[in-house]
Amino acid sequence: MKEPYRWPEHIRAAFCFTIDVDAESPQLWRGRRQTSLSMNELEQRRYGLREGIWHLLEILRRYEVQATCFVPVYEAETRPWLLEALAHDNHEIGLHGVLHEVVSELNPEQFAEIVEKGVETVVRMTGTKPAGFRSPAWEMTPWAFDVLQQAGLTYDSSLSGHDHPYALDETIEIPIQWPLDDAVFFRYSGTGADRWQPLSTDAVVKSWLDICRDIEGHGGSAVTTVHPWLTGRSYRARLAEALLEHARNSSGLWICTAGDLAAYHAASSNLDTFRESRELPLPPHIMPQGELS
Repeated sequence: MKEPYRWPEHIRAAFCFTIDVDAESPQLWRGRRQTSLSMNELEQRRYGLREGIWHLLEILRRYEVQATCFVPVYEAETRPWLLEALAHDNHEIGLHGVLHEVVSELNPEQFAEIVEKGVETVVRMTGTKPAGFRSPAWEMTPWAFDVLQQAGLTYDSSLSGHDHPYALDETIEIPIQWPLDDAVFFRYSGTGADRWQPLSTDAVVKSWLDICRDIEGHGGSAVTTVHPWLTGRSYRARLAEALLEHARNSSGLWICTAGDLAAYHAASSNLDTFRESRELPLPPHIMPQGELS
């Protein structure tokens, strides 16, 4: 029988509101070998740091909630006001690459340089060292955790192996859920590559609230992921409002940052109970001779 996750007294579950604050960086990474001249998705993404981020910050301020914001270095350096604005409202700032790089497309040395650059940028601009990392596209490799540990980062928020925090060897994982990522429902470039239209905001509100309640009902941590260029749109603001309204009105629900959640897990009796290996299984055709029965 699965052992329940142990929360502090009078707490039954946790809720984290996280923001992936990327604009041009994903298109720059995708176009690193051949420059793209397309402005369609680019202008959609730029909306996020022209208007969308301010909509989200205002809503968070109104509900008195601190978010965790994962920011690529490119966006931080091209908008010197960005990290300052996030830090001013006491939002946690985590790493999200330099150009939104997909970790599985890098080697350990390249990834180490990217993490080092991210740490240096956040410290220089805010005076505070980041504790966490979120991988663009939520893709990780076993060696990537070694890089995070060597850089002094304590947690990752890219994978989904439990309903609540857990450890992958020595790194704490704050689990995400694909159905709680707005890009799955709202991203639409209109280039012909899309095979569906964006869902209505009302449909996503209902789905997300149902999922949060289900995770919380099992004593887990509901971690929602929004983007300023998607949920930050004025006509989608009610998604953020509905989530925060739910969190504020739910008894026994701990509203916290990902860093708060990781720090609690590291200091709690859950640490060794929920520790998993990041070792990958070998396919049978490359197993050493004699290991197949």
